[in-house]
Amino acid sequence: MFNYPVISALVILIGCSSASAFDLESAGRSSLPPFAAAEPSRPAPVTPPGVTIANYTTDETFTFEDQAKAGLAAREAQLKAAGITTLGGRVVESGNDYSFVIDYLPTVKGNQALPPAVIADTYKNGASYWREADAQAAMKTCAANFKAAKLAVLGSYVFDAGGDNAFAVDYLQKDVLRPAQQYDVKFMTYTGGKFTFESGAEKAVPSYLSLFKTAGVPAIRAKAVARPDGDYAVMVEYPVKTGRGGPRPQYAVNRYDSRETFTFEKDALAASSARLPAFGKAGAAPLSAVVRPEGNDFSFSVDYLVENIYQQGGAIPSIAVQNYQAPETFTFDHEAKKAMEAKAASFNAAGMGVIGSALTGSLGSFSYTLDYIVKAGQGQAAPQHPY
Repeated sequence: MFNYPVISALVILIGCSSASAFDLESAGRSSLPPFAAAEPSRPAPVTPPGVTIANYTTDETFTFEDQAKAGLAAREAQLKAAGITTLGGRVVESGNDYSFVIDYLPTVKGNQALPPAVIADTYKNGASYWREADAQAAMKTCAANFKAAKLAVLGSYVFDAGGDNAFAVDYLQKDVLRPAQQYDVKFMTYTGGKFTFESGAEKAVPSYLSLFKTAGVPAIRAKAVARPDGDYAVMVEYPVKTGRGGPRPQYAVNRYDSRETFTFEKDALAASSARLPAFGKAGAAPLSAVVRPEGNDFSFSVDYLVENIYQQGGAIPSIAVQNYQAPETFTFDHEAKKAMEAKAASFNAAGMGVIGSALTGSLGSFSYTLDYIVKAGQGQAAPQHPY
């Protein structure tokens, strides 16, 4: 019963002796063939998300360290009031003076109200006015129209446009963020106003801080800064809540080109001003009107606000301008005009506000066309803001 193991051992010894002399006394670990042992199964390593900490820095300097400490404490309180989680700060040397740095979390929870999600934007209608008084008048009307649309106006100003005058209006609008569990925090700056002397800009600082506060935006600080043209302005620092897919402004500005023509520029200008209320009645907030050349005659255009409705794949405008061309013709222009007025009344009664009209054709074959505004979802379920 022991023959089989003995034969196996003899075979092994014979094999070893045929290759090389085997000495049990001199044999070591290196003489043995490698042996691969089975490793126990292990779970894949998991890296915790961790927390990102950012640094808030400032260009403010203080002569004494105690002043810097007081400034640090006041600024940290401001950041907390703006909805930012701070983690303490430290005084640092800045040349021969002192400054400070504050650690904070650059994200906020999705349901947190502050800081607000806003965008500071500038509107320019592109028109040039020979007289500064005309630019001033158009600017005041435009700023009032922004306020009527319930948008906060930060400032408006007239500037040089190649020897003529133009105007701009700075305003705040909502950033329509996608629903998320958390958002990023960014510190933005707005620079506005035009002052001949630095002291004038410094005196205006409280009014700019008040503008932001009224708009629900917690401004951190404001100061006078030099403009490129040699004058002075006010710079305001403020925090905002942002998404990671880029800004999504609540409104866009569209332009309507009238089909009417006028022999004289002043008549086109008067017609453009008279047309603005029609946009308001049709549900489109008007901003301003500009006169444009149309061949040897003149016409005008109207800029108006359109709310962006964000859906999967992009945004659609809340309103749009469409055109109706009458299929019938009339022998005389007064017949076509009467039919045009009746049709416009029917459109207005149906909630499709008419903002422009014009007679077309010639003697014996007159017709008319209407430009009107329709709202998104008119006649069907109105789209919402799911994205």
